[in-house]
Amino acid sequence: MENDLSVVPKKRFARPWRTAFQFALVLLIMVSLGNYQYFLDEYALATYHAPADIAALETPLGLTRTAQAIADRAQPQIDEKAAFNRDCQTSVGELELGCYTHGRIYILKISSPSLQPEMETVLAHEILHAAWNRMSTVDRLKLGNELETRYHELKDTELTSRMASYAKTEPGEEANELHSILGTEQTNLANSDLESHYLSYFTNRAAIVAAHQDYQAVFTSRGRELAQQLATIKSLEAQLDVLNARMTSDNTRGLISAYNALVPSQNRLVDQVNGLIRSYDASVDEYNALSASIDSNQLSTEPGV
Repeated sequence: MENDLSVVPKKRFARPWRTAFQFALVLLIMVSLGNYQYFLDEYALATYHAPADIAALETPLGLTRTAQAIADRAQPQIDEKAAFNRDCQTSVGELELGCYTHGRIYILKISSPSLQPEMETVLAHEILHAAWNRMSTVDRLKLGNELETRYHELKDTELTSRMASYAKTEPGEEANELHSILGTEQTNLANSDLESHYLSYFTNRAAIVAAHQDYQAVFTSRGRELAQQLATIKSLEAQLDVLNARMTSDNTRGLISAYNALVPSQNRLVDQVNGLIRSYDASVDEYNALSASIDSNQLSTEPGV
């Protein structure tokens, strides 16, 4: 009978360097996961160089390092209408000048010199969408409450209409849209926290808002001119109606001399009204062409106004 001899294993001594290395590795992984945005930002800043057309739009915005990193990671691109419709998946009847989708920013190319500054505002608008996308849920809720408060304080009917439209087309994204709209279109936010928030992205937010106001002013001033032209036409037409009634009365009563004396005045008024109508129609065509130039669904209209 053989003896059953058990083998007693030797005790291994702990290796402090290996334990320390493993701990450091785990710590590094945890830190990296918590700061992955920082590393991606730094990589984008170091490796991406915006094309000249995008750099020209970025310069007036006064982008902070944070905003520049966001822009570089989104690699903004200026699209002609057909490409813009494809990249942004636009819908007929919706006027879009830019979009942030699948991590990229696309901007509609505006050919009209008087409207081109709006491309700067559009870029800033989309950068804020990208910024919102990387915020934590807690930060979004806090910021969303501040945005909502300011929105109701403004009592802006045009903005209210826009937000109602967003509620239908992009339900749940109202705070996201407000974040971009107020930051690029509203001069006085009347909220130091909001101002500080936007200052972390733009050092020259006033220039962004001014560019948007200039864009709006083009349509506002032209619309006002059209209204004035139309009012003048209607006033002269009213005068012509009075003159025609008087001439009809003179003719009916056989006052031929009186009738003939008014003919030159009638002709002058008719010529004046017709000339103003031609001018008005041309102005309407120009206004419509200008509007069509920023509508990506109207592919053939590219005025140089």
